[in-house]
Amino acid sequence: MTHTALYDWCVIGGGIAGLAAARALAQRGQRVAIAEQGKFGNGATAAAGGMLAPLVEARTAEPHTLHFGFEALRFYPEFIRQLEAEAEMEVGYRTDGTLVVGVDRDQTEQLRHLFAEQQRLQLPVEWLSGYELRELEPYLSPTIAGGIRSGYDHQVDNQLLAEALRRALVRLDVGVMEGVGELHPQRVDGIWKIEGDGAALAAANVLLAEGASARALRRLLPELGRHLRPVKGQVLRLDQRELHLLDHVVRTPEVYLVPKSDGRLVVGASAEEQGFDDRITAGVMFELLRAAWECVPAIRELPILETTVGFRPATSDHLPLIGWTPIPGLAVATGYYRHGILFAPYAAQLLAAHVVEGSSSQWIQTFSPERFHGLDR
Repeated sequence: MTHTALYDWCVIGGGIAGLAAARALAQRGQRVAIAEQGKFGNGATAAAGGMLAPLVEARTAEPHTLHFGFEALRFYPEFIRQLEAEAEMEVGYRTDGTLVVGVDRDQTEQLRHLFAEQQRLQLPVEWLSGYELRELEPYLSPTIAGGIRSGYDHQVDNQLLAEALRRALVRLDVGVMEGVGELHPQRVDGIWKIEGDGAALAAANVLLAEGASARALRRLLPELGRHLRPVKGQVLRLDQRELHLLDHVVRTPEVYLVPKSDGRLVVGASAEEQGFDDRITAGVMFELLRAAWECVPAIRELPILETTVGFRPATSDHLPLIGWTPIPGLAVATGYYRHGILFAPYAAQLLAAHVVEGSSSQWIQTFSPERFHGLDR
């Protein structure tokens, strides 16, 4: 098979991690191609709620996740401003904030403990009474006695974000290839040859950003691949265009509800250790709808638009994998777990600065793949 002209980088994987990384590399003058076996923005990127929520999404027991999330969120406004200008489209970036509520006494008590911990960490949150919560969101259940308001948490339409990144890559003259099937990178005489269905590329370097599937990663670095696993997430999308129920992201300990600018309401998400079983199950759908109904009873009136499933890439220590691997010219950007939409743009900039300019940072060191195999590049 004849290979194309040599690229500086071939990014394998067209989810949020790969799209953002390809843009960051191209912005640094690199000649980049990105290849996706299916469609850009599918998989976990399409199934995500799009929450940018370091305060309520990060577990307080994971300080690296919390603090990296803060930095990633601070990066977002300028990232969105630049991306929307490049792509000439809006991506549904909203700063309404998040309400975390308890629908019964046990959940409310659980949230009070969370609030106390957030206060100890001096996080920008406030406790609201049930009355104050319903002043903000009148359709909340009358059983809700209190909850946490985080104005610091934002959201974006993840599907529009992926499309905007794809458009930006085209404007940056990135080689954009989708539907190429499973890709097989191999290093021959110091050059990476990457082949798939109808695709044949040659690159000086390869970035693996495949997400949970990580087929190339598992083949090339099986010992590292053992630390990556899929966590299944099932999601519903409802239609609130006629009956507008929510403006804020609303969460309980069991469910999240994310209103989008086009009238969709995302309800999610399960977290299942089920391998790559991609079936939508009645039990999970029932539990999500039950938890959503307990929070917002009028949700029973909304039409269901779609159900979907995705697989979050999770590592054994729940931290990302970002940086060079022991194989020359091979880097990774994966393992963002529940935080892919939040982490990916900022992580892409750190990664690109590291692999192109040689700069390092606390985060590149913390998230280095070398933590799992103890090998030097």
